[in-house]
Amino acid sequence: MRNIHKKPSLPLFIAIISFLVINGCQTGAKNLNADNLAGQILNTTVSVNFAPDGRLWRLIPTDDAVFVDSSADNGKTYSKPVRVNPVTQRISAWPENPPAIVVGKSGRIHVLYYADEQQKSTSFFSYSDDNGQTFSKPVLISDHADTARHYMDQMLVDKNNKVYMFWHDTRHEQHNSHTAAGSLSLYYTVTDQPNTAKFTNQFISDAVCSCCRTAITLSPEEKPVILVRMVFQDGVRDHALINMTSDGQWSKPQRITNDDWGIEACPEHGPALSIDSQGRSHLSWFTLGDKRQGIFYAHTDDYGKTSSEPMQLGDTSRLSGHSDVLAVNNRVVIAWKEFDGSETSIVIKESFDRGVSWSKDKKILSSTAKSGYPELVSNGKSIFLSWASSDHGHRLMEIKS
Repeated sequence: MRNIHKKPSLPLFIAIISFLVINGCQTGAKNLNADNLAGQILNTTVSVNFAPDGRLWRLIPTDDAVFVDSSADNGKTYSKPVRVNPVTQRISAWPENPPAIVVGKSGRIHVLYYADEQQKSTSFFSYSDDNGQTFSKPVLISDHADTARHYMDQMLVDKNNKVYMFWHDTRHEQHNSHTAAGSLSLYYTVTDQPNTAKFTNQFISDAVCSCCRTAITLSPEEKPVILVRMVFQDGVRDHALINMTSDGQWSKPQRITNDDWGIEACPEHGPALSIDSQGRSHLSWFTLGDKRQGIFYAHTDDYGKTSSEPMQLGDTSRLSGHSDVLAVNNRVVIAWKEFDGSETSIVIKESFDRGVSWSKDKKILSSTAKSGYPELVSNGKSIFLSWASSDHGHRLMEIKS
């Protein structure tokens, strides 16, 4: 029988916690000063996305409000920030649990953010139909917000302007197939009329790792696909793919990683997922399992039934982790963090043949201060890296091939 690790060795545990845990220092900013972002971004957490027209939209959380601005020149300059929530709230955001912003084909700007009120850690949705000049009154998406905590939200908008929102939910006792520590349920809601619809909450799966962010994307058929760390019957925290079928049903979780990581603690290290135009799923993940340790990449053409051999990324001696992956046509880019003891760097790796062969690692940005996770975004042609640190603020740079 395989040994379940109660915890990593003490030196490794200290190193992991030092690197993974975000010591969020809230700033107290009442109004966002676009000229001095470095000290105002909550927990170095910024979310960005390109609209179909090529404009970049940015969502910035502070301690009591969230702001939206945009850029027509790929992040060189930004518009005046617009506050989304009219009433002061205690905003909750950290790199593993960021807010979300997505612009649909219609031009509607969708915003999803966390705030702590009486119900603790629940999400609010707002939208703008006037190009970000004003936003609707934020509303709760959980229909059990007063009794069940939820977090780790993700949002997708398909070509028909249908909005999907996913989250981890503690409303799980009725679904739990086992009682593994640190597991809860995955829920979602979907609507094509967010201005009038009530957000009906629907269950997807139980046995989801409570503290690891779930990755989502759309398939070429415009159906959601989910990569999630799960807690299996034997206590191992491995990953599974779940995809929505053509009839709108969810497939059973298809286990795709077998790293044998048994841990009775919170990894706080979610996976990354991107699907190219030909339907290949590209995924990256972190593990400290019996079989593998570090961050890895693999791809699958059948949603996890078969997959390529995992490829290790980065330098494990530099605590490589928190990777993101993005595929545009035949090009695939992976970005991750590394720490050499004094400086955190963002390292990238590229493939131009859909993940078959890869370039050498390349360090492109660095910081000696607290920083968030790398985020890869695309305007449909080029790929960009978004990264925030407390010394440099938010930076967006094109990754040129």
